[in-house]
Amino acid sequence: MTNASRIATPDIARALALSGVVAMNYHAYLNRSEAIRPLHPSVWQDIFNPNTGFLTTRFAALFVIVAGVSLSLFVEKTSRQREKIQLTIFRRGFFLLVIGYCVEWIWHGTILFYYGAYFLLATFFIFRSTRTLLVTAFLAVIAGAALQAWRMSEAFDGHRTAWLAPQSISTPRDFLIRVFVSYTHPLLPWFAFICAGILLGRHLGSIALWRAKVATSALAVAGCAYLLSHLVHHFIEPTTQWNVALRSLTSTDPSSRGILYSITTGGVAICVFLLVSIWCEKRSLIWLKEILQRIGQTTLTIYIAHVLFYNGIVNRLHWVKPTGVDTALVLSGVFLCIAAALSLCWTRFMGQGPLERLYRLFGG
Repeated sequence: MTNASRIATPDIARALALSGVVAMNYHAYLNRSEAIRPLHPSVWQDIFNPNTGFLTTRFAALFVIVAGVSLSLFVEKTSRQREKIQLTIFRRGFFLLVIGYCVEWIWHGTILFYYGAYFLLATFFIFRSTRTLLVTAFLAVIAGAALQAWRMSEAFDGHRTAWLAPQSISTPRDFLIRVFVSYTHPLLPWFAFICAGILLGRHLGSIALWRAKVATSALAVAGCAYLLSHLVHHFIEPTTQWNVALRSLTSTDPSSRGILYSITTGGVAICVFLLVSIWCEKRSLIWLKEILQRIGQTTLTIYIAHVLFYNGIVNRLHWVKPTGVDTALVLSGVFLCIAAALSLCWTRFMGQGPLERLYRLFGG
């Protein structure tokens, strides 16, 4: 049963974020090059493009922000000493890192791998001041963009930087590179989203007092960032090295690690979280909120299950073929319906999900 003392907003936001992550993952893995570089893209293909679409990484960013919120709520509700809290967060992060490393072998680029790294680093920031967290988030964004700018400069000079994007994790160096700067959700700049979540979580109890102001500010900043990115790419042609670098730094493409990418992604994710909080306060559709909250409490199990389900249905049984975004959405919808039904049954009779129980057992 759902714990009545739990705040519904993080659980429901986590459930919605997971649904989007599953849909985007299935589209990217099933349709591959057709998903990323379609010859004649439709509106839906543009929206769901894993690299450049409006929805790309937004769900994952919401997931990370909710993780930060959950860390703050854990600190607020527990009566443990500071050192024990940090040890618990560290152990849980290590657990996620190990699980993510295992999943990485069958699901390249899993966010679990990074999720564990966020927790490990958050151990040293969870009790820091608001100013420190804001500065840390700012530096993570700037460092991510600066690194990409340096790589572009090196490429212009004919120097290879492929070592900063290892295809597999076979050495300790590859491990650190993957965690901090490489592939889908590296600490630079993604740790900024954890910092944002921690700050939101610290003030969740008084959310009604500041929600409108923060949502308006986040929406305005994200809108201005989108507009600036559009203007730069519309009026500045990639005719010189400087222009190419400028277009990259102002891109909203996740692979660019650009400053505007981080601003737009974080702004959208924060707005969605706050919209969920407004909906949770309404007295309508209480049954749906309870369902989503229970699903949100088993997202770790469901996430692992979506990897196994895809590999079984697509890679082993070959029941599904890559025919477009519609097939991916249907496949993700079928999985989510099955996962939701099993999750509700499990939580009704057994309480915590199986991996959530193991996560708590190991992490404390």
